[in-house]
Amino acid sequence: MSFAEIILRIGASIGGWLTFIGYALTLAVLRKADCDPLSDQLWRGTLFFGFLSGLALLFVGRGLPWRRSIRWFSIPAIGLAIHAGIGIFPALAATSLNGASLCGIANPEMSPSALATIRASGLERIWPIFHFVILTGGLFQAVRYWTKPANVPRGA
Repeated sequence: MSFAEIILRIGASIGGWLTFIGYALTLAVLRKADCDPLSDQLWRGTLFFGFLSGLALLFVGRGLPWRRSIRWFSIPAIGLAIHAGIGIFPALAATSLNGASLCGIANPEMSPSALATIRASGLERIWPIFHFVILTGGLFQAVRYWTKPANVPRGA
C-alpha cells in the first residue's frame, strides 16, 4: 500500500467523522429551529444531509486500520449522536406512529387546536426513522473504532 493511499484513507476517515459530527450537531439544534407547518423544506434539507452523512460513514470505515490516531474524532460523534437521538425518539413515536406533524414536536408552544388540523406528510413519517438509522450507524462505527483490534496492513 502506497503512502498516498494511506493518507487518502486517513483523510477520508477524518472527513467522514467531521461530516457526521456536523450532521449530528444539526439534528441536535433542530428543536430550536422555527418551523412552518405548511412547508417541509427543513425536513427535506436534513434528509439530504443525512444521506450525505450516511455516505460519509462509509468513508469512516476506510481508516479503521489506523484507528489509533483518529479514533478521538468518535468521542464528540458519540455524544452528539446520543443527544440528537434523544430529540428524535419522541418524533419517532408521535410522527411515524400517531401521524402528528413534526412542527408540533419542534414548536411545543403551538396551540393544540392548531396541531390537530396539521397531519404528518409521508416525508414527515419517514424522517425520524431515517435519522435514527443514520445515527445508529454512526454509533456502530464509533464502537468499531474503540473495540476492533488493530491490524495495520502490510507495507504501512
